[in-house]
Amino acid sequence: MKRKNTLKWQMLRLMAFGWFVPLTAIVLLFLFFVSGRIDSQSRRTITTSMEKAAEISILRLLDCIDSSKDASYLSYIRDYWAEYQQEGDSSKLYNEVTSFLSEHYKYDPSFDITVLMFTDEPDIVYYTGNTTGRGSVSRFKFFKQSVQKKALEISENLDTRTEFFAMDGHVYMIRNLIGRGFKRYAVLIMELNPEEVFESLESVWEYRGKSVFYDGELIFGEHIDTADGKDLQIKSGDVLIKEFGKKKYVLCSEKSVDGEFTYAVSYDETAVDLEKRTITVTFFILIAFLIPLILVVFYFFDSRINRPIAKLSDASKQIADGKYGMKVEERDGHSGEIADLTRNFNRMSHKLGEQFNKIFVEEIALRDANIHALQSQINPHFLNNTLEIINWEARMNGQEKVAGMIEALSTMMSATMDRNRQSLIALSEELEYVTAYLYIIECRYQDRFIYEEKIDKTLLSVKVPRLIIQPVIENAVEYSSEENGKRKVALVIEGKSNGEKVDMRIRIINPGEPSSEDMAKIKELLTDDMDIRPLEERSVRIGIRNVHRRLRMLYGSESGLTIESDGKGNTISTIFVKN
Repeated sequence: MKRKNTLKWQMLRLMAFGWFVPLTAIVLLFLFFVSGRIDSQSRRTITTSMEKAAEISILRLLDCIDSSKDASYLSYIRDYWAEYQQEGDSSKLYNEVTSFLSEHYKYDPSFDITVLMFTDEPDIVYYTGNTTGRGSVSRFKFFKQSVQKKALEISENLDTRTEFFAMDGHVYMIRNLIGRGFKRYAVLIMELNPEEVFESLESVWEYRGKSVFYDGELIFGEHIDTADGKDLQIKSGDVLIKEFGKKKYVLCSEKSVDGEFTYAVSYDETAVDLEKRTITVTFFILIAFLIPLILVVFYFFDSRINRPIAKLSDASKQIADGKYGMKVEERDGHSGEIADLTRNFNRMSHKLGEQFNKIFVEEIALRDANIHALQSQINPHFLNNTLEIINWEARMNGQEKVAGMIEALSTMMSATMDRNRQSLIALSEELEYVTAYLYIIECRYQDRFIYEEKIDKTLLSVKVPRLIIQPVIENAVEYSSEENGKRKVALVIEGKSNGEKVDMRIRIINPGEPSSEDMAKIKELLTDDMDIRPLEERSVRIGIRNVHRRLRMLYGSESGLTIESDGKGNTISTIFVKN
């Protein structure tokens, strides 16, 4: 007996023959190409991370500048100062200004302290500190002792610009508050939290330290030993790697609103070299040992497992969608578990298609037989009454009205016989049969009959079973009680339709309530028992039974007919059409 070619043995053979041959070529290609790429990738990683970090830092600085503009563009401080000049209440001014500063800057982590001085009273300082603990009293004292005088000097030539400067490791942002006549009336000085504002610089790969320069002046970080300060001057947006002393730095320059920031981040070159060696060795091992195996295994599973399983999966989905009997192509010469699975799947699909076709034909035949039996019970008594009325009208009146009644009768007979064999028709056509029936009823009762209708016009194109409304209206006319010598029937059609989905309610309302005996008979008529043996009932009652059962067979248990009292002396018959 021939040994079966199983998946396990195929995989072992392919791995054995596909491993050693490409190994030498891969090693040579790796040594030639990859080493240089790792070095360039390391530089690109450093410069890219530096560029992103600088962009984030500039965005945070711009946020700080925008926050400082609140004091300028909002009129509160200007109004407080004007009110103080009129009333002279310094305590009120102090409370109002400090409250404003606290509200806008106390909870902003980018600012340690925020200070405001009016140029006419520069000795009085209004300030608020940050809640993080960095806004301490010691910072305010340092400002009073060492920074206040310099800040006032800077503000004299500042105009509307925003300036940055540093003193003893403290970084400040300063701007003037301009009043009417383009004249400064106050100075706003904000000590930045550099650890917060420049925090993004620490995300640079192999970060070791940072320095921040504003217009060529160091404002934060470590001093850089350079032979010439021009070495730090680079174009805005550029990212360069330079060596100063024994350290390597990555430099980036970005413009803010009123100045230019230069960032310098020192990184560990040794760690970069170690990373390159580690990546080189690791990559060499992975390339040498994994790629051949991955390629072979991938090819094997793709050709022998993935593709056949994908075809089987696609075929199973088509079967789930109703395409019974779907077959998958069997490849000649292939053996093993997948081939057996494909053959068994095709046999199962073929048998499933045969069984489904058999059951489907039987169910369709049974349903058609039931519907035909139900439709054959259309009330002949109504036709007899109609002929009698036409005969009476022919004797008593002229030919015009007789012609109208004959036309209405013709419409009703066409609907009953269903020559076109259409089980579903548009609601508009169904209402034509209702109109024909009501025309005859109006001729019969003359002024003693009142009909009202309220129909959602958007539902006229919805497909409904033939003759589901007329029998119910006939029942309502037959069993309605007269009010002031008149019979009244109202038709209300409402609901919604979305493509093939329909949720519609058709209500027929007539005065009078069924007796308990009548309600018991109605309940018996509207059961879900599919026994179509004739009951000893009037044909009108048989008609409403047919409507209910036809709806249940066509649409399921959520559709059908209900007849009940509304508690106000009326009977409501409701037709539910839902699919």
